Amino acid sequence: MNDVSTQHNMNASSESPSHDNQPGSLQEPRRIISPRVISISSGKGGVGKTFMSVHLAAHAAKSGQRVLLIDADLGLANVDVMLGIQSESTMRNLLTGSAPLRDLIVHCPQGFDVLPGGSGLYELTNLNVSEQQTILDSLREAGEHYDLILIDTAAGIGDNVLYFASAAESALVVLTPDPTSLTDAYALIKVLSQQRGVRRFMVLINQTDEIDGHITFKRLLSVTDRYLDVYLDYVGHVPQHPSARKAIQQQRLLNDNDPALRPHLDRLFDHILNRPRDASRSGGLQFFWEHTLSAGLDDDDQDASNVPVGQGGSMQTTQRLSS
Repeated sequence: MNDVSTQHNMNASSESPSHDNQPGSLQEPRRIISPRVISISSGKGGVGKTFMSVHLAAHAAKSGQRVLLIDADLGLANVDVMLGIQSESTMRNLLTGSAPLRDLIVHCPQGFDVLPGGSGLYELTNLNVSEQQTILDSLREAGEHYDLILIDTAAGIGDNVLYFASAAESALVVLTPDPTSLTDAYALIKVLSQQRGVRRFMVLINQTDEIDGHITFKRLLSVTDRYLDVYLDYVGHVPQHPSARKAIQQQRLLNDNDPALRPHLDRLFDHILNRPRDASRSGGLQFFWEHTLSAGLDDDDQDASNVPVGQGGSMQTTQRLSS
């Protein structure tokens, strides 16, 4: 992978957890520092966000980390579909109290754990404060058993997306060079920064080559530099290749010996996992999620007209990005 372009230089802690034990265990907590929590989000659906989430989880597990992947696309969850796993229980069981967290977690053959979301469950698409607190309590306890927690959010700027993305120590935004994806990625970054105080974003450009990846990032960077107070870290690009589509259709991960994409993804994921930790946001799950709950309560008093949604806002942003 070539050198990575970033917007600013910031100091951060690079401390990493040890990885002596096997991933995916709720039996033997071993926590020296808090687990790293990374959200994977996108402004637009269909850009490969979940594909990146499951492969990043598998890569981290293969390197010895204990990994929990949370399918936070509640209502339209598809991590289980991509992995070809089945679970009768979902996040709804946790919220209703019918099952504890440990009974919901599914261990994958790829070496990491999955907390399934729920497909076709409309009631999960907008969590209330009580439900958010339930998730906070459960995941704060689960955090003692993992080195890395990945949160695969829904696409867009819905309440659940803002809740989960702002709860993470690091936010990874996935987009493609498509103008609508670029516009919606900007909208996501804008809302997270202005409403939830998220200032740091890793950016991954999917389905593109190296040149177009840098061009797309620079277009995004130019508009955020002008209108937002955020830090963008370009972590790299992923080329478009038929092997990725084939893996998705067959509900499996890319083969370890895939010559086209696997070496590229391995380098990319190493780069993401080796990014310095944000010292200002490494206080553990309790800090993240309680901070997010407070932000959510504050949002109830804000005028909804301040949120840049709708066709008019998207068209205006498109004009800026095209200039």
